[in-house]
Formats: sequence, C-alpha cells, structure tokens
Amino acid sequence: MAESMSLLWGSGSGPCWRVMLALEEKKLQGYRHKLISFEKNEHKSQEVLEINPRGELPAFKHGDIILNQSTGACLYLESPKHKSEKKGKNMRKNCCHLGQQRSF
Repeated sequence: MAESMSLLWGSGSGPCWRVMLALEEKKLQGYRHKLISFEKNEHKSQEVLEINPRGELPAFKHGDIILNQSTGACLYLESPKHKSEKKGKNMRKNCCHLGQQRSF
C-alpha cells in the first residue's frame, strides 16, 4: 500500500515533518518521497505545481488522492477508510473539513 504513496517535502518545514512523522508512526515504509529545495525555488517547479497549483508543501499523494495540507494528510493516514478506493474522493473533502474544524 505505501508504494502507491508519495510525498514532496521541504527541509525545515514543520507541516512537512508532521506528515513524514505520521507515515513513520504508521510504519508505512516504502512510500516515495522527494526533498524539494525552497532555496532553489523548486516548490514552484512543474512537478510540484501539478500536485499543488499553489506551489506549497507538503504535497501528499496516494493513488489519485491528493492532499496539500498536513493536517488533512495526517487525518487521512489515521483513518482506516483511506484503504478504500471508493471512499477516497469523499475522504479528501472530509479530512480537509475536519482539519479546518480542529485548527480553530
């Protein structure tokens, strides 16, 4: 399952570390990850913009599910529903909504 997950992250970014720690705590080894350099402006590269048009990190992808907020990605990883392809698209909306609620 982790092989179908990828994470674009930037060094020194708390939100990026949050997602990486969640992946490690879940023992989801084998996920792909790539360090993106803020100094070289790589977060504005076509590779990142295809996943997140705002060019922000982290950018987490699992199959065709894309989450660009660390809280949403962590909630997605925490939920047992993330294993279901049918519920995946609704899961993205629910995770982002829950993340916004819990941020206040």
